Amino acid sequence: MLHYRIRVKNANAHIFAVAIEIPITKPQDFVKLSLPAWIPGSYMIRDFAKNISDLRAEQQGTALKVNHCDKQTWQIDAPEVGMLLISYEVYAFDLSVRSAYLDQFWGFFNHSSLCMAVAERTHEACRVTVEAHEGWHVATGMQRDQGHRFGPGEFRVDSYESLIDYPVLMGPLNIHEFIAGGVKHALVFAGRHYGDVDRICRDLAAICEYQIELFGHEPPFKDYLFLTMVVGKGFGGLEHRNSTALVCSRKDLVLPGKQGNDNDYRTFLSLCSHEYFHSWNIKTLKPKTFIPYQLDQEHYTEQLWFYEGVTSYYDDYVLHQSGLIDSGAYLTLIGETMARVQRGAGIDRQTVTESSFHAWTKFYKQDENSPNSIVSYYAKGALIALCLDLTLRLESDHRVTLAQVMHDLWHRYGKTLEGTDDDTVQTFIQATYGIDVSGFLQQALYTTQPLPTIELLAKFGVTVKKDQSADDNSFGGKPATARLPVALGAKYKASNNGLELLVVFAGEAAQECGLSATDRIIAIDNLQITDSNIKEIFERYRPGDEVTVHAFRRDELITLQLTWHAPKPTSYLLSVSDPQQVQGWLRLQKNVR
Repeated sequence: MLHYRIRVKNANAHIFAVAIEIPITKPQDFVKLSLPAWIPGSYMIRDFAKNISDLRAEQQGTALKVNHCDKQTWQIDAPEVGMLLISYEVYAFDLSVRSAYLDQFWGFFNHSSLCMAVAERTHEACRVTVEAHEGWHVATGMQRDQGHRFGPGEFRVDSYESLIDYPVLMGPLNIHEFIAGGVKHALVFAGRHYGDVDRICRDLAAICEYQIELFGHEPPFKDYLFLTMVVGKGFGGLEHRNSTALVCSRKDLVLPGKQGNDNDYRTFLSLCSHEYFHSWNIKTLKPKTFIPYQLDQEHYTEQLWFYEGVTSYYDDYVLHQSGLIDSGAYLTLIGETMARVQRGAGIDRQTVTESSFHAWTKFYKQDENSPNSIVSYYAKGALIALCLDLTLRLESDHRVTLAQVMHDLWHRYGKTLEGTDDDTVQTFIQATYGIDVSGFLQQALYTTQPLPTIELLAKFGVTVKKDQSADDNSFGGKPATARLPVALGAKYKASNNGLELLVVFAGEAAQECGLSATDRIIAIDNLQITDSNIKEIFERYRPGDEVTVHAFRRDELITLQLTWHAPKPTSYLLSVSDPQQVQGWLRLQKNVR
């Protein structure tokens, strides 16, 4: 049996030491080792092997030559029968959910960043020994063979694919256990926080119980961990088979005694809800092409709109249905999603299936022009899921919902690990419920034509009003308290040194006058502009007025003539106009947990 040993070698230098014991039972020409180029759930080549150093191989005390095959593959020639020992170090200082991090306070890693795969033996079960500093906890979803619960010890996994799906959080952890749906869960914190853990656990339990019930009381795990790294400012999550790795801001954790759910705390709950829903919708129900994953190169699919979009629809919907946010707050979140999708020209230039397919470059490597060229398969996928849910309800008088489809689809293609094809959703709905959604999905997935979101919401007694936002940096689902009379047509970061342009929207005032992203506007009509006088300056003008703009592009001063545009209605305000029609889809009672 393969045996991986992982220990903290030098926390101050952010170094893990890894050793792999490989039993050689018969003569062979070589042993080949490799490290994944990406991690499932995060669709970008990350080249984890760049952090490997001091790689050595030995057998019976004799050093063997290590040959480099490519950037992430190594080969040891002609090993003898006996135990082959591979050892190396890994630099771990990526404070994210995707890779590995270590300092003197705590550590985190995905095995895909630390543990090399042994070619031809990835199907074998293996042992994993995790060593940590004295007094440190070790939290992981791996099956434990030795050691105390939440302590260092020895673990067992049934394959390399399983191994890389069990992240590890270590340090003086803050651990809180709770039961949801008859399953033991644990909320685990690394990093300083001041959150009301009792309330957070209660709210998470409500989310988990709702989702477990949605899928027929069959969670694809025996226990579950929310592995949470708390930082001053950060956000992120990555799903795994019986855990999720999270990064959250300290302010996202509700304080003791605080009433209600503000935007920060709702953001944390929504993140947890999203990653938990992935336990069914991508970890077990997944594209057929992902069975198995190709971890050495990009692995393409058109279906991310479904696996991330439907999950994005349900992350907030579950919060509402489980009583954590009221209908008004939920409709505001839908408005925000509509605004994100519509702001920029990308919605007219890329389909959601193209967005899915090109996630590796266009979505995960976004630049200043991305709002003008791409659409998010998360956000537009969520709106497609909303439209699909409403359509199913209308066509069946609420007898068929998207929740019912997800339950049945998971039992048919997820529980069986069969996987889905590009057309599985529409063919399954037609065959199972006799509802034809092929026309809607063809248009929604493969064209840039507008979604019927507003029209469908109207049939459920929800009115959508397009409204002007407060300024170029603001758009979403809430009414603006004050509005500027003109629009620059660019997102910007204001400081005492001027306005640094972050995004210049296609066809709007800034682009038409020749401004570009990264330009820094220092004066308008020969008067300095700063973060303290933006409102005063913008309020002097009306649409159609022409002004002289001075800006720096790199270190060169440029002078341009800008004609102000009228602000666009970039916010979407949703409200219930007919409470009778909305019943069944939304809960209108005001009692929120």
